[in-house]
Amino acid sequence: MITVILVIFLPSILSEETVNANITTTSIDFPKLFVIKSVEKSEVYLGDSFTVTITIKNYGNQTAYNVTFSEQLNNPWVFEVSGITKLSYNQIGENETKQFSYIIIAKSLGRYQLNAGKVDYYDSEVNPNKYIAYSNSPEIIVNAEPEDFSLENFNAAISLLLILLIGNFLLIARLISQKLNRRKNDG
Repeated sequence: MITVILVIFLPSILSEETVNANITTTSIDFPKLFVIKSVEKSEVYLGDSFTVTITIKNYGNQTAYNVTFSEQLNNPWVFEVSGITKLSYNQIGENETKQFSYIIIAKSLGRYQLNAGKVDYYDSEVNPNKYIAYSNSPEIIVNAEPEDFSLENFNAAISLLLILLIGNFLLIARLISQKLNRRKNDG
């Protein structure tokens, strides 16, 4: 039997040390969480809402314990958030996936990167090692609402125009009637 010694650098482990692992199979002997932040749409209009979905999957061969997802949200004048953005799980087993969503309302025009979410987790409940994983940062473009050229807006404009025309007609008729009345009285 051939034993392969694999040296892995895990940036998600708090202490920046190299981890040596004797691997006789292709398994990973620790929990390894991946966090994906996805958005329902990447372009929205000012005032629109869209759904953000957080997916956490354990690709390791051990259970992850005391899993906590949190994120520092964008400024409140950029996005308004509705829903839970911090969530904890007692554990996430190997090959298990957890998922939750929340809603964001776009409040400022522009191009923004949503802040990355952070997951803290441990490999054991006794003498645990702490791990950290970060999500991606999707980009959102917030555009101005396009002008509405629907028939409803044209109907309102035509109604206003008719009111102005009728008002002008009545004003002109009044002026003409005053001149005609003066001529009758003078003549």
